[in-house]
Order: sequence, then structure tokens, then C-alpha cells
Amino acid sequence: MRGLIEGSELGVTLPHEHVLMSMAYAFPATDPEATRPITMDQLGVLRNDMMRNVNTITLDESSDPMGELAKARQAGVDTIVDLTPPELGRDPAGLGRISDTTGVNIICGTGHYLRLQQRPGTRRLIDGSPAEAIAEPMIRDLTEGIGDTGIRAGVIGEIGLFSPVHPGELKTLEAAVLAHRATGAPLFVHLMEVPIAEHALEVLSRTEPDWERVVFCHMDFDIRDLTWHRRALERGINVEFDFFGNTWWPHGWYLHFPTDPQRLAALSRLADEGYAAQLLVSHDVCTRLQLTAYGGFGYGYLRSVVPGMMEALGLDTTLLDRFMVENTRRVLTG
Repeated sequence: MRGLIEGSELGVTLPHEHVLMSMAYAFPATDPEATRPITMDQLGVLRNDMMRNVNTITLDESSDPMGELAKARQAGVDTIVDLTPPELGRDPAGLGRISDTTGVNIICGTGHYLRLQQRPGTRRLIDGSPAEAIAEPMIRDLTEGIGDTGIRAGVIGEIGLFSPVHPGELKTLEAAVLAHRATGAPLFVHLMEVPIAEHALEVLSRTEPDWERVVFCHMDFDIRDLTWHRRALERGINVEFDFFGNTWWPHGWYLHFPTDPQRLAALSRLADEGYAAQLLVSHDVCTRLQLTAYGGFGYGYLRSVVPGMMEALGLDTTLLDRFMVENTRRVLTG
């Protein structure tokens, strides 16, 4: 957000976070209780159903992003990739102010998110346009700037695919690859269920991206079977485990959600198989429940807590620097 920087200045990087965002459009408040301030007695209930309160799914000035990123900076975080798409309230100017104040580099994204969270006008545009036309605004964001902010996006994504995958989402992914090929920007693909990778791989195989600059996000949603992880890694794609420190159990979706020790064991196993250079880690902070002010671990957890966890598990702690420094630098700079 503070202009171009050298790859060596990226330092410790969180490749998948949200600093300013809101999911309120897709999940509007339906009763008065849904808009009241979050209090301690609600935290347990909201972790089970975060959509019950619109404040839970909104990160803005009132959630103290300056303070949260200052804590991340103290923990050793140098750079954050904010993958908030326009559908979730992307705010490059706001991110710029936060970056200037905290000293944390923030890289902004471009592209479209899940069909279910798109406004009617965006859906009509995607349905009625070829991939080339959908790619044009992404290319402008990356090369000229986002709107009149003068701030350029640095990555593409997160491009949303959800189950069942909508044809418009696949077309948007195709457009994102066109923007990626035109600009060289890395591409982050949101896969909320790991088998959706099959659909993404089909589009990518047709459109021929630079596989080493593609990231499959949320691949730690389910790690009981690593088949799709290995298929992606074999193609050269980067696999991201980005739910570290997350304790959600919404609507029964995450009953198979792994613990952090299980995530670390799976990462260590994949690293031992020769894929250490393609693995990324992050927190995907996107609710207030994940912030330190609301009892969460914040943006510094991977630096302040996870190293000790790895030591206790007998795992190689040097892998963290590889994931958060070397691998992120390669993905972001080529």
C-alpha cells in the first residue's frame, strides 16, 4: 500500500488475511439481536454461528485494525496480503492508512469472490460478458490503480469457488488467469471444500498459468485425505494452510476441521515428501472472533505461538521461515 518494495523487504509474510472487510451483504441482519454490540457472553454462541451477529463478520475502524496490526508487527510480521475482494468491501485507501501507521506492508488483491456474495449487477456482468472483458478491470487494478486511489493491486484473488460450483465462478477463474498471464501477478484461488480443486485444475489446465505463481487457499479445511493436496502440488501449485488459530464450528460445516497440531503434522509430512517449497501458512482473519480484542489469537499467532507448538511436537521449526519468508517471497515476486 506504500508503493513498490523489493522482494527482500517482504520479510515474514502472511499470504491470506483480511484487515478491512464485511460479509454483511450476503448475510443481512434479520432480528434486533443481530446488530447489538458483541459481549463476552456471546462469544461461545458466535463461534458456533458467526452469522448471528453482523458485527462478528465486519472488520472496520471500530475493530481497531491499527492495534491488531501493531501487535502483529511486535510478533515479527512484516507483510500482510489482504485478499478482500470488492464483494466483501475492499478498501485500498483504508489499508493504505493502516499500513502507513503500523509499518506493516499490506498488499491488496483484485478479482471476484463467491457467486452467493455477489451483488446482482456483478452477477449480470459476469454472466453476460466473455472472460476477456471480466479480466480487463483486474488488469487495470494491477497496472493503473484501483479506482481513483492511485493504489495498485499486487495479487489476484481470492477468486471464489464454492460447492456446487457455478459456471460464473469458473468463468471468473478463467478471467483471473488471463489477468495473471497479462501482468505476472500471482493468483489465489478460494477452495472452501478441497475436492473443488478438481474444477479449478480443469480451468487452469486449459488456460495455462504459471503454475508456480498459483495458490490453492483453504486446503486445511479437511486434511483427512491429502490426495487433492498432492495432485495440486504435483502440478507445481502452492498449497496454503490458512486456518491457523481458528476455532470456528459454524452450522456443523467444520466437524472435520483439524487442530493446529494436526495441520502442522500434515505440513511436515508434505514437506518430507519433497513439497516444502510449495507450502504457505496464514490465519485468514475475517471475523472479530479471531482478533485479540475479542479473545482470538490475532495476526501474530503463527510467530508467537506456533513455533513452541512445533517444538513440543518434535517438528522442524525452520520450516516456518521457509513457509512465511522464502515461499511467500517467491510466490509474490516470481
